[in-house]
Amino acid sequence: MQRLRTCFLLSASIMASAQQHVSVPSTDGSVMLAAVSRDRSMLEGGLGGSSWTRSGTVLVEPIARITPSGDWLSLPCHSYDTKDCRKFERKYLKQPHTYGVVSADGRGATIHAAPTSLSECYGYNGTGTYVGASIAKSALAAESTGMFADSPSLRSLNSEEATAVRKALAALVPGKLDSVQYLRLFAVQLEGKDMVIIQRAFSDVPAPQEDAGHKLIFAIGAVDQGRFDVLSWKKNVDDEDERILGTIRLKSGRDFLITTVSDPESQTFRVYGLRDGRLVRVYSGGGSSC
Repeated sequence: MQRLRTCFLLSASIMASAQQHVSVPSTDGSVMLAAVSRDRSMLEGGLGGSSWTRSGTVLVEPIARITPSGDWLSLPCHSYDTKDCRKFERKYLKQPHTYGVVSADGRGATIHAAPTSLSECYGYNGTGTYVGASIAKSALAAESTGMFADSPSLRSLNSEEATAVRKALAALVPGKLDSVQYLRLFAVQLEGKDMVIIQRAFSDVPAPQEDAGHKLIFAIGAVDQGRFDVLSWKKNVDDEDERILGTIRLKSGRDFLITTVSDPESQTFRVYGLRDGRLVRVYSGGGSSC
C-alpha cells in the first residue's frame, strides 16, 4: 500500500530504512505543497524571537494543493468545521509523507514528514527530517515535483541598491513607514518582472528595540525613476507578522511568492502571483486559529 514516487528515490539503502507513504495526486493533477522551516517561530504562530531546529530536522506544515496551471485549492480544514478537520487529520495528517523541495533554498532535499495531529487551535504543523541538500532557513516542498521548474531565488540588495531603495522609500515616511530602520530588502523576479520586497518582521528588529514601536512591514513594489511604486502593502502593521518562505515556479511558467503570517492568535499563509500582468494575492489560508 505504501508507495514511493520515482522523483523521491534516494538510494536502495535509504529506502529500505525509511519507507514513507506518498499521497497519490488527485484526479485534477493537483499536489500538496508544504512549508518547511528550521525557524520554529515561522510556523508556530504568535510574536516572538526565532528558535531553531537542529540540523537535519524541520517543522513541516501543509499549505494548499496546487494544480499544474497554477490554481490554488484550499485544504479541507477550518476551525469552524470540526468534522472536515478530523477527516483531514485521519486521512492525511496521521500518515507519514515524503516531499521534495521545489524552492531555491533546499532545492534537491527530500523531506520525510512524521505523522501529526491537529492542535487545540486546529493547526497541523509537525516535524520532519531532510536529506540530499541543506536548508538554511525555510523552503517549500511538494508531494510530487513533476510540475515544478527551478524557482527564482530571492537576493538581498547590495549596499548601493539598498541605499537607492531606502531613498525612494523616504517619500513614504510618515505616511506608511515610521522609519527606514531595520528593513530587509530583497530583489525577486516573478514571470519576468523585477520587484523589490520590503520586510520588517518582529525577528528583524534587534532585541533592545523590539518594543520601540516599529511597524511590522511587508510590501512588494518596484523602483521606477527613483520612485517606489507600491504593488502590495500589508495593512495591519501593529500585530501581524508576515515573513517570506520562498518562491516556486511551475513548468507552465507561473511564479509564486509564498509567505507565512502570524499574529497573537493565528498563523496563515499568503501567496502572491501575477494575474493579467498585475501582482495580486492569489491565495490566503491554511494555518491555525484560536
